[in-house]
Amino acid sequence: MFDQYTYLNNLVTVVPEGEETTVVPEIKAVKRISGLRELEEMLEDLRGLQYPLILAEDKGDGFLSFSGRNLDNGYHSFYLVSKAKIENSGSRTEIQSQCMALAKKVFKQMLADSENFADPAYGFDSTRIDYMRVGPLVNNFHGYSFSYIIKDENFSI
Repeated sequence: MFDQYTYLNNLVTVVPEGEETTVVPEIKAVKRISGLRELEEMLEDLRGLQYPLILAEDKGDGFLSFSGRNLDNGYHSFYLVSKAKIENSGSRTEIQSQCMALAKKVFKQMLADSENFADPAYGFDSTRIDYMRVGPLVNNFHGYSFSYIIKDENFSI
């Protein structure tokens, strides 16, 4: 079963100098959240909070499809947000562009990590990645939420 938090955390964790480089070093942190209330509480307290950051949800939404064998398709969801300058629409636009560019790097790596059965993101469906602009959140954070599917995630041998 795909562990989104661990996978995303491994993409951005800083590694010791001389070893493999971080895939997306511009993202400063990955935090696990269980919903919007927890997201707001985390963003209210800025002490020690580095950004841009990913807020990975434990569970996401999904969609039902009555064609085919797989009726229930569950999404994995995360937010990629950063802090904009207050009362500055240019800053908000810049933050949103930055967050989208960083998410594209994450998904490009996910695609590379999904080709073989033993790969960490095996089953990643790159044909459908849903996103929605979010913000302003607490303390003027802006960015996007992203949802995607890992196909046949509950497959077992």
